[in-house]
Amino acid sequence: MFRVALLMGVMGMSSLLTLSATGAEPKPNDLDAVQGYWKPLQCELEGVPQMSADLMAQLTVVFDKSEYHLYFKEKELGKNGQPVIFRLALANVVLDDSTKPKSITFEFADGALKGQKRHGIYELAGNQLKMCYGPADKPKPTEFKAPANSKLFLETWARQPPK
Repeated sequence: MFRVALLMGVMGMSSLLTLSATGAEPKPNDLDAVQGYWKPLQCELEGVPQMSADLMAQLTVVFDKSEYHLYFKEKELGKNGQPVIFRLALANVVLDDSTKPKSITFEFADGALKGQKRHGIYELAGNQLKMCYGPADKPKPTEFKAPANSKLFLETWARQPPK
């Protein structure tokens, strides 16, 4: 029994060493690249701005592994002197960087859109993330435009320094 365990351990280690030697590491992908905190620069629905710059400053998106968290921070502190922060939405997010344009899918697990899906396209350029998306039962957008009556959102987000 000890010999079998030893043999399995040696085989496992040699596999790891072979992978390391060949440089076979997981390929970085866009989901890895979007991890962290983001602030909105633009948020439109059907071409109409949805909020003022002051209101956008109170929003934060956090990508945590495959989860998308949307938070709102009140301007005033709570009774305990701490910031009051509400989670507006939680969604599972899937990025597919093999499509042209790259595609994104949200499946909302909490918040006003709980149980709903959205799909669209995205572009990651340096510290900016641009997304155009809408209801999954409508055609997925093919360009970064949100025309009238399209039910499409057009958003641009800026990466924030790690907290």
